[in-house]
Amino acid sequence: MNTESSSARSAVWFAVAQLCAHDESETGTAFSPTFVDALSQVVFAQAETMGADLELFAKHAKRAKVSVDDVKLCARRNEHLLQILADKIEAGKGGSTK
Repeated sequence: MNTESSSARSAVWFAVAQLCAHDESETGTAFSPTFVDALSQVVFAQAETMGADLELFAKHAKRAKVSVDDVKLCARRNEHLLQILADKIEAGKGGSTK
């Protein structure tokens, strides 16, 4: 494992641990360190898969950069996430000068 990957995995683990700690304080549900480790591995693997998919979508469209449409395509099977993205995109359009 290279240093960049190790650093990214550490950042994901830290974020997952913080979210679990916040949820523990809100709900009283306890999460074991093993659970936090497993969840962070799943999140990291999903992020790697999504990153590869985004690159392939852009390449298929003969673009060098990932676009908003690529992200929406990645989220197409999760209606709730797609709606959140649509809302964020719309909110961003209101403040842009393009």
